[in-house]
Order: sequence, then C-alpha cells, then structure tokens
Amino acid sequence: MKKTSVGGQAVIEGVMMRGSSGLATAVRTPKGNIEIDFQKVVSITKKHKILNIPFIRGIFILIDSLIIGIKTLNYSASFFEETEPSKFEDWLKGKFGEKSNDIIIGMTMTLSMVIAVVLFMAIPTGVASLFKGFGLTPIALNLIEAVIRIIILIAYIYGISQMEDIFRVFQYHGAEHKTIFCYEAEEELTVENVKKYGRFHPRCGTNFLFLIMMVSVVIFTFTGWGSFIQRLGLRIVLIPIISGITYEIIKWLGKSNSKLAQIISYPGLKLQGLTTREPDDSQIEVAIAALLAAEGLEEPEKTIGELLQFGVEKLKKVEIDTYILDTQLLLGKIIERDRIYIITNRDEKINNKFKKDYLELVNKRVKKMPISYILGETEFMGLDLYVEEGVLIPRADTEVLVEEVLKLISKDKEVKVCDLCCGSGAIGIALAHYRNNINIDLIDYYKVPEKITIKNLNRHNLNERATFIKSNLLEKPIEDNKKYDLIVSNPPYIEEKVIDTLMDDVKNYEPHTALSGGEDGLCFYKRIIDESKNVLNENGILSFEIGHDQAEELKKLMTDAGFKNIRVIKDLSGLDRVAIGALIVD
Repeated sequence: MKKTSVGGQAVIEGVMMRGSSGLATAVRTPKGNIEIDFQKVVSITKKHKILNIPFIRGIFILIDSLIIGIKTLNYSASFFEETEPSKFEDWLKGKFGEKSNDIIIGMTMTLSMVIAVVLFMAIPTGVASLFKGFGLTPIALNLIEAVIRIIILIAYIYGISQMEDIFRVFQYHGAEHKTIFCYEAEEELTVENVKKYGRFHPRCGTNFLFLIMMVSVVIFTFTGWGSFIQRLGLRIVLIPIISGITYEIIKWLGKSNSKLAQIISYPGLKLQGLTTREPDDSQIEVAIAALLAAEGLEEPEKTIGELLQFGVEKLKKVEIDTYILDTQLLLGKIIERDRIYIITNRDEKINNKFKKDYLELVNKRVKKMPISYILGETEFMGLDLYVEEGVLIPRADTEVLVEEVLKLISKDKEVKVCDLCCGSGAIGIALAHYRNNINIDLIDYYKVPEKITIKNLNRHNLNERATFIKSNLLEKPIEDNKKYDLIVSNPPYIEEKVIDTLMDDVKNYEPHTALSGGEDGLCFYKRIIDESKNVLNENGILSFEIGHDQAEELKKLMTDAGFKNIRVIKDLSGLDRVAIGALIVD
C-alpha cells in the first residue's frame, strides 16, 4: 500500500481533499449535481521555511488547517443558505469590503478557541480541583483532569452525532477515509472499490484530538498543581508545544506500520467509530471527485454498460420498477442515441462530461421525479409531446377518451372542438392529428400549460387549425360567444384528501392544480357541465375522463343539466374511465 499525503475534511454535504495538485472541495448541491471548487494552495510551512522546524511547525499547520477548514465549510454552506445576510454581516461588508470574510473567519476561530478552552481546559481542571482535598498528588490530579477531559470529548462528539445534519457530515467523513484508503491501495477509484475499505484512518483529525489529550497528560504532569488561574494559564501557554509534539506523532503514525504505531493509534481509531459513519454511494462519489481533483487526476471514462449498471443499482435501491428502461432512456437522452443503440453498444466508452450529465439525471430519478419530466417529453397516441413540471403527464388511460371522441367525429364535415383543461395539449393535438377536418381551441388557465401547448402545436404544425386560449374554464369562450360541436376535457378530479396518498412521483411533482377536484372530486365537472350549455351547439357533445368511482355521480350531474344519451366507457382494466353525453334540445 503506497503512502500519500492526501488528507481531507468532511463539510456540509461534501468533502474537502488536500492533495499534490491543490485543495479541492466537492459538494453535492440541492439539485443533485457535484460542484467542485479547486484551489492551488501552498502550506504555510512551505511558504515560510523558517516555520517548518519539527515540533514547532505543528501549531502553524494546525492554525492553517483551521482557517482552510472554516473557509471550506463556508463554501459548502453557501449552496444551502436560505436566509438573507444579517445586519451585522451587511455592516461588516460595507465597512471592510472583501476583507469582511476574513474578519468573520477570525471571529469564528477566536470563538471556537474560547469554547475549546472553557470546555476542555477550564471545566476539567476546575472539576479535578475538587479531588485535591483527598490528598492526591499532582500526577493523580492531572490524570483525573485528563479522564474528565476525555469524557467531555466523547460526550460532546456523541451528542452532536445525534443531530441529523452532523450525522450526514460524519457519513461524508467516512467516505473521505474509505476513498483515501482505496487510493493508497492503488485500486481504481470506483464506488464499489471504495466501499470495500474501512472508515478508520490513522491520520484522521479525530486521532489528532485524542493524541492531544494524551500528550497534554504527560506535559501537564510536570507543571505541578498551582492555583486555578496558574493551571489554566499554563495549559493555554503550552498549547503550541503540545500541538507541535502531537503533529510529529501523527505524521509518524501515517508512515509507520509498526506494532507501536498501531498501539498508539488504537484509541483514536476506536473514537472514529463516533466521528465517522458508513456513507452511501452518492457520498462516496463526492469523496472520489474531491480526491481526483486534489491529486490532478482525470476520472477514467466509463462504458455504456457500466453507466447503465450504476444507474440500475441506484434506481433499484429506491424501488423504481422501471429501472432498466429508465436508465436506457436517460443515457440515450444525454448521448442523443435511441434505446437500440444503447442496448447494442454497451462497450462504448462515454466521456466524463456526458457521464456527469447522466449521473445528474439519475439522481433526479432517484428522488422520484417522473421520467417524462426529466426527459422533457413523452409519447401519447403515437405522438411525441413536450412536457415539464407544471403540466400533467398524459396517461395511457386518457387515450381511451381520445379514441372514443374520434369515433364521434365524422370525416365529411367540419367540426369545431374545444379541449378544456388542456395541460400539455395532448388530447386536442391528438384529435387534430387524426382528424384533418376539425378546428380546435385548447383552453387552460396557467402559464406553463400555455407555453407547453404552444410548443407542441408548433412541433406538430397545427397552428392553422388549433389555437390556445387562456381562460378560467369556459369564461372567455362565453364572453366571445364561441360555439363548439364537441367539448372534451380531462379536468382535475381527485378528491383533495386522497392526494397525499398518491405515489411520490405524482404528489411531489405533478401540479396540484391538475390533480385536485376539491372535496368530492367533482367541483370542475359541475362548473364545466353548467358553463358548457352556453357554448355547445344543438346536439353538441360533452365528453370527460372520469375517476373509476365517479360514473354514477357524473351521469346524474349531466342528466340534471339536460344532457341525454349518456354513456360510460371502461378502460382496458375494466374500470369506468369516460363519460359522454349530448346536449339534445327537444
């Protein structure tokens, strides 16, 4: 196993790695992609050779590491900030300009140091003083102080590990260690390879913290046991010496495989059971990206087959049934190839730009975003249609409605049709495509349906026979005295209380306005039935897609409004799906 100087730190939803080429911080953003910030950084001991003296350099490297750590934490946090800067931050910015960030970092470090001194020096030495009355020697009192300090450290780490955000940081900490181990073993940096390695590393900062405790026990033993102020002052003054000695020990541990090194490392490694957690695949991907960037390495290209397999494993894990089809479609979208090409060219290598884009799409699908929204299109009645969030994705069930309406449109006379609540325009466009003798108005009330419907009309060259109208149901046609021979509609018809029980990809992504039909699921039907009488010609037809349990209520509503010859048509599953009636004037 090769020895490297690669080190790192877990940050918010990411990992910072410091390698031979520089410092790289990789963060998984809320959108699911990995952002990398790379900087050429020279350590303070290389900048100033005089600071690179053994047993002295440790304190300067520690301070340098703290500054870098705070900066990388700020960088990772910037992707998740939702609040406006405070008045104090605005004041600092106005007073000191770009230097305000350095001032905030300095204040953060100072506050951290004060808290550390109180927590790990003042409290332990104060509590240990209570045992002085038992006639204990200074050595014994120092040992008691060390035990109290270690108890506080373990309790502190355990306490913060119970917080969800910190738990995830500890997962990234585990990903960092496992990735470094894999790299040191000279294996290819893949998720599967990294997963094989342990998450406890001898050069970890947790080891450094524990060794600081141990070294301080030895050093403080020689300081006697004066007053509280004397003891606290001495402990603060001795921080640089303790840090310097500890740094040399940790540096040696990173290079040595001796039995002594293993014994010294053991307590710190066990403590990493608290500060690291097993990472998931996506967290390992972030750690790999950070290490490759820090070492100036190009990530190896993957084949179509490898990318498909990776996607399949991710989607299977979140129980997406169509994982094979979805991964093929997603990769096909990125490299602009059809499924046949994807299936028959599994050994073809894909460049890393395409790979990155593909993984971003896979992560969207992992979050249950519907595949049609990710692809930006779907198929309906044999036609390719644009879709995006904000319009309902056309279903196969709706094709039953279109097929039934097509039966009602004779080819020998012009017919004026209205597609009400058109969404993507799927129904109206399909009708216009399969019947050249109709003119159709497509009506919806929202901006996204307007944009998508117009795009789909352009795509299928239907602008001469089809028009989009923005209207709150039939209000605009009524105002304009329009008349239709046929109204077809797939309105929102799900009961409000049922929406939360729908599948994640429906309730979390598809527009609520296209789903909710009010308390009873019938509020849109009632309005449409009532308003349609003002725009339907004599013997005009009103046709709906309906819920599987709404047929009887719809028939009654239509009958009460004067519609006749009402029929209910079932879908391929044998469920009620379409209701059709005619406004016949006696």
